Amino acid sequence: MRLFAILAVLGVLGVGGAVSANGVQVWAPAGWHRVAPAGDGPVTDPRTLLVIGTPGVRPHRTQCQIAAYRIPPAGAVVVIVGWKGANGDTGLGTKELARLTNVKRGIGECFKGRSASATVVLGQREYQVSVMVGDRASKKRIAEALDVARSFNLKR
Repeated sequence: MRLFAILAVLGVLGVGGAVSANGVQVWAPAGWHRVAPAGDGPVTDPRTLLVIGTPGVRPHRTQCQIAAYRIPPAGAVVVIVGWKGANGDTGLGTKELARLTNVKRGIGECFKGRSASATVVLGQREYQVSVMVGDRASKKRIAEALDVARSFNLKR
């Protein structure tokens, strides 16, 4: 809750704000922006709902739905995909987002860099919130990316 209060104040001060699409939203610091989805290719479920990144992040065609973005060495991106339903999962809520505290190599499918992800069920739908950072991303940039991911919620 404290994070949301801090991010709301920053938004009021012009330092960042809400970014939303397709019924979901995150709070992002100044300089972060919506990125055009790379496309879901043959995947029909889940669908990419929102992509937000630092300057220089851009989509690039690949067979991978989540890791379909070029990330500058010092940059970061947050990708949110959503399924049509909850896939049998219940009760996850947003508590899984609190576990997004660091990024590690080798856990992102199709992404060799540092990443993290969490599964969330809200409104009877399952979502995956993924963070990917460039090889030279600073601790501050990584913290920003994780804060953006933890702020995920349905658009009110």
